[in-house]
Amino acid sequence: MNDQIKNFTNRLKTTWPVIFTVTVLILSCVTFQSATAASNDTNVSVIKRALPVYPKFAVNNKIEGTVLVSFSIEKDGNVSDIQVEASDHDGLFDASAILGIQRWVYTQPAKKIRNNYVAIEFVLADKADVSYFSNVERIKVTGK
Repeated sequence: MNDQIKNFTNRLKTTWPVIFTVTVLILSCVTFQSATAASNDTNVSVIKRALPVYPKFAVNNKIEGTVLVSFSIEKDGNVSDIQVEASDHDGLFDASAILGIQRWVYTQPAKKIRNNYVAIEFVLADKADVSYFSNVERIKVTGK
């Protein structure tokens, strides 16, 4: 009986890494498939997009800057989880960017969509499109 238990544990020790690897591969395939399926179900379009207000202090002092913001789109189409990821001038434009994004409305997705990014660029005049953030939607707010 002891020999049978020893043989069983020895076989288990040698096959355990293989079983673990196969399990991880299967789970990663399932996760990848569900992620790609989810991306197909999350197409949304903008219903309402309010532009942020250019801060008067920044206009009067001729200050320009950019705010990179992340947010989620809820199942009802409203925006939530708004966070400033990066900004210029010690957060001078942060509140304005957040208040503008709070008023955005999208079509209703099948489920909550997380990790959306947008760069809000506060500029005083129409300039060539120059941004520090690539692969991110950019919205230009002009100060007058």
